[in-house]
Amino acid sequence: MVDGLDADAYDALVTAAETYRAALVVRLAGEAGLRTEEITRVAPRHLHEAESGAGARLLAVPAAEDGEREDGDGAPPADIDERIDRETVVPASLAADLDRYATSEGLGADDPYVDVSPRRVQMIVRETAARAANRTDAAPEERVTPSALRKTFARRHLVDRDVDPRAVRDAGGWESLGTLDPYLDPLDGEALAAALAVDAGADADATVGRTGTTVLPGFEALTESGPSDPVAAVAAGLTEADRWTEAWFARRAVGGERVEIAATAGVDRATLAERDVSARGPWQDAIADEAPVSTDGRQETGGRPAVAVPAAYEGAVHGALCVVAAAADPVDDAETRSLAVLGRCLGRLITADRWRELLHSDAVTEVEFRATDDGAFLARASERLDCRIELASTVDVDDEVSRAYLSVDGAGPQEFATVVEEVRGVSDFRVIETREDGCSASVRLAGGSLVRALIDHGATVRDASTADGRVRVVADFPEGTNVRPVADGLRDRFAGVRLASKESVARSPRTESALRDGIADRFTDRQWAALSAAYHGGYFDWPRGSTAEEVADAMDVSSPTFHNHLRKAQRALLDGVFEEDGDRASREDGRIVGADE
Repeated sequence: MVDGLDADAYDALVTAAETYRAALVVRLAGEAGLRTEEITRVAPRHLHEAESGAGARLLAVPAAEDGEREDGDGAPPADIDERIDRETVVPASLAADLDRYATSEGLGADDPYVDVSPRRVQMIVRETAARAANRTDAAPEERVTPSALRKTFARRHLVDRDVDPRAVRDAGGWESLGTLDPYLDPLDGEALAAALAVDAGADADATVGRTGTTVLPGFEALTESGPSDPVAAVAAGLTEADRWTEAWFARRAVGGERVEIAATAGVDRATLAERDVSARGPWQDAIADEAPVSTDGRQETGGRPAVAVPAAYEGAVHGALCVVAAAADPVDDAETRSLAVLGRCLGRLITADRWRELLHSDAVTEVEFRATDDGAFLARASERLDCRIELASTVDVDDEVSRAYLSVDGAGPQEFATVVEEVRGVSDFRVIETREDGCSASVRLAGGSLVRALIDHGATVRDASTADGRVRVVADFPEGTNVRPVADGLRDRFAGVRLASKESVARSPRTESALRDGIADRFTDRQWAALSAAYHGGYFDWPRGSTAEEVADAMDVSSPTFHNHLRKAQRALLDGVFEEDGDRASREDGRIVGADE
């Protein structure tokens, strides 16, 4: 779950705004769902009445123009026709404040409400949060960013107001419905079962009551201890209710144009084959669009109403859960929403099971993907600079942005920075260290990536590199995983991706003691003594039990000497976690610029 601010903390933040403009910055992110750079683009001409006549005000959000960096640096050329990325609904009070501010400041139709840089927008939010923290206990304790305010926007609409996720996705400009999953509360089976249960003595609405009793068995199936096949358990659970006569789970088959049935309940596979469900049906659209699809009756469902919901997690679609009604009553919106939640719950469980299997398996399915997309940043950079780039790690900044740590051989930081400046969606280039024949650096990536998509599918990425414009990614899946549907899904999202190889690889289990011994071998006696003294002396506790000077005095060494040994010991410890054997040594041999350890 990704937390936003609760109502009290958000109100305290708005109240703490020192200027009218600061309040608008906070509210445009928290109540209109605007990103940092988008706040600096909107102007009075973008605010208009909705054509429906319902009194709602819409705010058109301009897209980043060519020549404008994704981080917002550099203004778009004035003579370029403006492109609108999306429209979002603005609360009446915020719309009134925008009108009032434009009038008081004498803004023209084209003058931005917030005429500052995106970096200044971030500073305004941080400064306002600091003031709020000093004024009231209701303020958030953690550092608030515009991204946190967008999370507040998402959670307020998805959780507090139960708004259709599709509307929230479009208003906030999220890439897919799957990207909204982190903003929802954890899908705990017991909590969901309790929430959907209906008190028989209550005078509840008939539709709500039916939804609770017809979908509840599916959630209950997820709470069973360690089901060997969660999709089969959920399908069987749903058919226990009189509402559903059939349930099955469809996943993309090899080739991507058909589906295969992974589990059934209330109907046998032969009957489904006679109906040709593998070739057509709403489940095909549910997988492709990552959204529920219903029908009032068709040949594949035996002429009865049915609905298919995707089983997805973080953009990785594992298949579709399909249920067929026992009677002619259509599947209503409440039932569809509940089944969609069940699908997300199932998708999360499938991903978690894959990660668990990887941790405990003695064998894995090793797959290699290759890509030659000219538009991909790493492919373009390696081809243009005639260099080799290795992706050392990626760290998620939020649901749409990640930071990639790269090792570049054959190109210097200045050459690499030039390519970064030319590629849309890549920004904030930072040099970590420079070597004689290359460098280590990090960049900010907006949008999805092949590596991130594989991780969302439950894989462990072992290697990711590019040379001569060709990207190579090696990943491990649990033994027995059908990787063809995964490959088909990746091809749909990323141009030029192909499955190059697949093989079963035995993996020797590494015990905890072996891991500890392997790391301990990296230390010198002095490094181990410094690390041990610091640990047992409470140096790493918070608050600290001993200062560095106190630990150094206890060891009868100077403070600089203690820091020297401790820093090298910490580096050796982290090398054992993050790097393969020998990687650090090879990097140090070629380093010509870097911080002293």
